[in-house]
Amino acid sequence: MLYYRKLKPDWSPVGLLPALVALAILFFSIIFLGLAIAYKVLAAILLFYTAFQYYAFTKVRSLGYFISATYMLSFGLFLVFLPVSIGKFSNGEFSNISKFLLFTTVTLLLFLVYLLITRKTKWRGREVFELAAAPVETMTNGFTERPRPVGKKEYVKSDLLAFSRFLSTNHIALPFVEEDRIVMIPLIMGKEFQLLYSLNPNYIEKSWVAFNYNGDITVHISKSDYLEFKDQLSFDQLCESMGELFKEFFDLFLKNEGVRVIDRLNSLGVSVFT
Repeated sequence: MLYYRKLKPDWSPVGLLPALVALAILFFSIIFLGLAIAYKVLAAILLFYTAFQYYAFTKVRSLGYFISATYMLSFGLFLVFLPVSIGKFSNGEFSNISKFLLFTTVTLLLFLVYLLITRKTKWRGREVFELAAAPVETMTNGFTERPRPVGKKEYVKSDLLAFSRFLSTNHIALPFVEEDRIVMIPLIMGKEFQLLYSLNPNYIEKSWVAFNYNGDITVHISKSDYLEFKDQLSFDQLCESMGELFKEFFDLFLKNEGVRVIDRLNSLGVSVFT
């Protein structure tokens, strides 16, 4: 099914920055330090990134982050044990641990490619915003700062917590549990770093859907996200539509039909890199 895209195209290189930084450091290490040391420098970078990926996994609990972190750990350790002499090495010099790490690295890389192709490593915020904006009209009265109440819904706290975990592990939204509510933030690829890797993230300024334990539901759309739309959309309609979308997702989850949520997101055909 084809959809009219209401969000602007994403040309931001932010998501590639970790890889670009690693390649740049590797390049200069080879020039100034030599190949043997450059391999160890790359190993240090990978192990540094590994720590951040495992930290993100503790927040998200998704297979994608676990496999990504474990792949970088295996690759980094392989480079640590890699026998290098004047920039040369041969299979005969490989220790058993090097062979094992090479096998696990390649296997995890192939698994990671599979997760990428099947959209299990991407954050689905762009799809969420597109679905929420689909029924919204273009209006002259646009953005306002205030969060907007979008009604009530009956649920129990345990179901809400389970739903928030479902959204998190499937990269649909990142939940933050507060004393009286759960705030769910749809993350767009490339914009997840601040919330995932900060020890004290300022998530209230982001776009979110909050489910209070008493059943009240509130939506906030940030100005930066609102300006990502090509047209000036009705802010109230956009908030209402976002709230209804999350209610629908919740209902499908409660009926054990969470796969239909994933199917709706996949049906948009958004690139795996955005």
